[in-house]
Amino acid sequence: MTDEHAESGQGARRRTEGHSHGSLAGRAWSREDALRVLEARDRNQSEDPEALWNRIGLSAGATVVDLGAGTGFFAVVAARRVGPTGRVYVVELSKDLVELLRERRDRESLPQLEPVLSTRASIPLASGIADVLLLANVLHDIPTSTLSEGVRLLRSRGLLVNIDWKKETTPRGPPLEIRLSPEEAQRRLAEQGLHPVEEWEFGPWHYGLVLRRP
Repeated sequence: MTDEHAESGQGARRRTEGHSHGSLAGRAWSREDALRVLEARDRNQSEDPEALWNRIGLSAGATVVDLGAGTGFFAVVAARRVGPTGRVYVVELSKDLVELLRERRDRESLPQLEPVLSTRASIPLASGIADVLLLANVLHDIPTSTLSEGVRLLRSRGLLVNIDWKKETTPRGPPLEIRLSPEEAQRRLAEQGLHPVEEWEFGPWHYGLVLRRP
């Protein structure tokens, strides 16, 4: 599918190097590009999944939806935390990445990790199933239809966790003109009826926001 911010040539490479979390933002990832970028050896130094889930207080038995999950960088750690009584839905529109996630689920013995093939207009999951909805490096790029579908999955009092690039020059990341400041992100999420809970600095290049569904 074509995204309103899709680029080619050097611009497309800048987006790929930006660690967009999954293919729901921009073009669909190939398996090779996703593994090269999203599983880069130094990524834990700037985006630590353990630190994220510690901050959120994710516990056993919870249900998480990771929207644009990529290679499962955050989702695999979440699946270990929620354990066999929980569920982590990893939503992707790339068939290659859904297959990669299935392989990773089986290899790491995480039956609670459930890959979901989606479109930008419709996520094939029931409404109100999620305690936590994760958007990691995708809000600045996804259409409103995808965001609305994600929010539909949240239970009452469920949390939306948004991780995104600071709106400043960083060694890697998407172009500054498409980045959202925390204030801009909160305004966009407020349009979905979500209420702000917390904002924090997530590593050297990112910020985190938590909002709650009434």
